[in-house]
Formats: sequence, C-alpha cells, structure tokens
Amino acid sequence: MQDFINTSELAALLKVRKNTIERWRTNRECPIPWIKVKRRVLYALADVNAYLESQKRDRVSGAPME
Repeated sequence: MQDFINTSELAALLKVRKNTIERWRTNRECPIPWIKVKRRVLYALADVNAYLESQKRDRVSGAPME
C-alpha cells in the first residue's frame, strides 16, 4: 500500500499556502495527481516525489535535468 499525505502536509512540503494547493485543484492546474476519498484529498508520496524530481534544474544553466 502506498503512503499518502494530505493538502496541509503537501503545502508545508512545497512551502506554499494550503489555499494555493486548493486553488490549483479547483483550476485544474495542480501538477500532482490527487485522490479524493469522501471529503479527504490525498496525494501519493510517489507522485509528490516524481513531481519534485521533474522540477530539478541544473544549477548553472537552469535547464531541466534529465
């Protein structure tokens, strides 16, 4: 079974406000897939880690790392 975090935990991890994450979801701009279970919104840690890995940049050129 996968490990999951909630919106507040994701916001803290990304250092953004919880409202930002909620706005991303509402506007369908959230870069991380989510799962809704009743009223709870959850994010798989594997998806969060994949997103963070995709955001890595070369420190000199700023180009995405492959």
